[in-house]
Amino acid sequence: MSHHHSSRLVSAICGMMGLAVAGPTLGADAYDGTYTGTRVLTKGPDQTCPATDDVSVTIHGETLTFTNRSYRNETIMFAPRQDGSFGEIVAGAGGGASFISGRVTGNVIDADVTNGPCEHHWHLTKRAQ
Repeated sequence: MSHHHSSRLVSAICGMMGLAVAGPTLGADAYDGTYTGTRVLTKGPDQTCPATDDVSVTIHGETLTFTNRSYRNETIMFAPRQDGSFGEIVAGAGGGASFISGRVTGNVIDADVTNGPCEHHWHLTKRAQ
């Protein structure tokens, strides 16, 4: 009985290790490319927050670089979960921070971005290579 139990344990550990190895590599270059679209204000004062703005995102491996009116070529870590969802904090130059929470589905990125009093929704589509 103890032999049977230990072999089950070993196969369970091997199975978990297999998942851990497959996790990051699954999405590493599956999302690579340039995505363009707009960000639209969902919450915040109009005087402070741009109502709409062009956004460009480039994903390369485990990095995501984005450009909009507030940031130019800002690079953050990109570690999507298996379902394509991700969330990162971006430390701003002025000491503030932004939070990006989104998901890549097929060729589309939908994300919600909080930057101070402003909240925007990004809707970006992957450009053909």
